[in-house]
Amino acid sequence: MDFDSSDNSGTHYSSKVKIKTFEEFQLERLIKEGKVMPASKLAEVKANELQRIKEFEEAAQEERRQRRAISRVAPQNLDPPLTRERFEE
Repeated sequence: MDFDSSDNSGTHYSSKVKIKTFEEFQLERLIKEGKVMPASKLAEVKANELQRIKEFEEAAQEERRQRRAISRVAPQNLDPPLTRERFEE
């Protein structure tokens, strides 16, 4: 068979061929499985963790303030505890 390279009338451009190295393929697989975290995601997780710590400390301080305010109230001024009465038909 004789192939003439000048006659490429039946060929056309389809798209760019994507080739991945083994390392890229392996890294993609590890990211999908959740074993590895990209640096951009790591920064976001760190910011969320710092925000949670800050909110937890603020909640702890608020609870301490609330407990001090309740302890200053005299016990006789508190409402009696609520009780549930039995329902009868």
